[in-house]
This record gives sequence, structure tokens and C-alpha cells, in this order.
Amino acid sequence: MKLFSNRETLLENMTLMGIMASINIIIAVIAAFFPVFSLFLVLILPLSSTLVELFCKDRYFPIYAFATIGLALVATIWNMETTIFYVIPSILTGYIFGLMSKKNVPAIYSILAASVAQAGVTIAFIPFINFVFDVDVIFTFKSFFKLTESIYIDEIVPAFIFAISMVQIVLSYLIVSNEVKKFGFEPKDDEKYRIIYQIACFVCSLAIIPFAFFFVKGSYVFLMIAIYFAVFIVLDFIYKRKWFTLGVLLFGIVINVIVFALAYSKLDGCKALLLVGVTPLWIGFISIAFSLLKRESKKIQ
Repeated sequence: MKLFSNRETLLENMTLMGIMASINIIIAVIAAFFPVFSLFLVLILPLSSTLVELFCKDRYFPIYAFATIGLALVATIWNMETTIFYVIPSILTGYIFGLMSKKNVPAIYSILAASVAQAGVTIAFIPFINFVFDVDVIFTFKSFFKLTESIYIDEIVPAFIFAISMVQIVLSYLIVSNEVKKFGFEPKDDEKYRIIYQIACFVCSLAIIPFAFFFVKGSYVFLMIAIYFAVFIVLDFIYKRKWFTLGVLLFGIVINVIVFALAYSKLDGCKALLLVGVTPLWIGFISIAFSLLKRESKKIQ
């Protein structure tokens, strides 16, 4: 039997899971000994978990996950942060990549789901790391960027973690998707998926407004998600050479600059940057409008 083919029996599943778990542990040990390599190794870690999800039975994945995490903790006991911040998130993101590849879900949703999951795990583990290792992770981050005196920095920490997670996930996805395609798993490019993320861009941009009044941290997270969708929308228009639509979007960006310049000084410093959300709001609205017009024109024909 080929190494990468669907596994039916327990023995076949355990064989592939054992190989992939070993690879994860070896990478974790290398990262623990040589932290400088961890920035690269973390990008390829999700691949092994993706392959397990693709070719093994779903019911066996929890066994693989717990075994890998347990053995990695033992192997890196002198530097458990490696397992906590690299191995555990990579297993989760690898599972998401594998599951969505099976369903041929477009990359935009796979990347977003994995980014949210990774950011959530990172944030959840911060108190644990602070307690066990007596290290204030957030303060260390603020000190590194010389932001300890900033009175607003705490409001953007979750959004910053999400942004960092997304950059890592995008790079990981480029590696993983390239390998996954070799096994016949291709994401769909369906019009219905396109209208969904256009609506999501608009809705997330609108959500910035109410959250700005009672939960600014959440508002910045919605801003990051809205920008994420907006970038995909613009890239899609560029790829399809919809120059007129791009011109309309550019006009919206000019409006955003004007609004930002006029309103920035009148808002609380913590909330002023949220004005950037006008751009994805405009991009989402225009893209939805053009998609609906395109559908109506097809119906008429």
C-alpha cells in the first residue's frame, strides 16, 4: 500500500499516524534546541496533521492528536513552550486544513478558520504560561516593541495575535495546499462561496461600530477580519480584470482617507484607528452590489 492513500484498517491508520507523530516530535525537539529554526519549522508542522486527517479515519484523529501532544511534551520537557505554542496549534490547524480539503472548501475559509483557531489557542494558553513559567507574555511582547507606556496597546493585543496567526497560517497554507493538490484535493471556485465572503466583509465592517462602544478589543478583531475579506475581494477583482469595479473601490478608499482625516482628531485615540473600517465596509458593499447585478443580468438573459 502507498504511504499516502486512504486507510481502512486500524493497523493501516495507526501506521500513518505513528509516522506523522514521529515527524512532529522530531520537529518539536529541533525547535526546542534551536529556537531560531522554529519560525520556519512551525510553517511545515501542520502538513503532517493535514495528511493524517486526509487519509485516516476521522474517529482516529483524537488518538493521533493526544498521542502526539503527550509524547512531544515528554520530548521537550525542558522547553514545553515549544509544544504548547507550536505543536498543539499545528495539530489543530492541520486538522482544519485536512477537513476542509476533503470538502473542497475554498482557501479563504480554510485560512480564516485556522487563523481563528490558532489565535484562540494562543490567547487561551497565555494565562497558563504566565502561571507555570512565571513569565508575563503580554508584557514581554509590549517590552519588545517598546510599547509598555502606551495606554491603548491592550485593546489591540487580541487583534495583533490574530494578525500574527493569520500571517503564519497563510504561509503554512501555501506549503500545505501545494502538497495536498498532488493528491487530488482542489478547493472549489464557486460563485456562491464568493457572495458569502463579500457579505461577511460587509457584516464584519458593520460589527465594528457597536463593538466600539462596549468592547473595543472585539471591534479591532472584526476590523482585522473585515480587512482580510476585503483583500481577497480586491485580489479576485484584479485576477478577473474587473477594472471598472476596482475603480469604484479605489474611489471608496479615497473617501476613507477623507473621513479618517476629518474624524480622527475628534475621536478617542483608542477608537480612532477603527475608522480604517470604512474601506472594507465600502468594498463589501460594492462587491455585493455588483454580484447581485450580475445575477440579475444572467436571469434576464
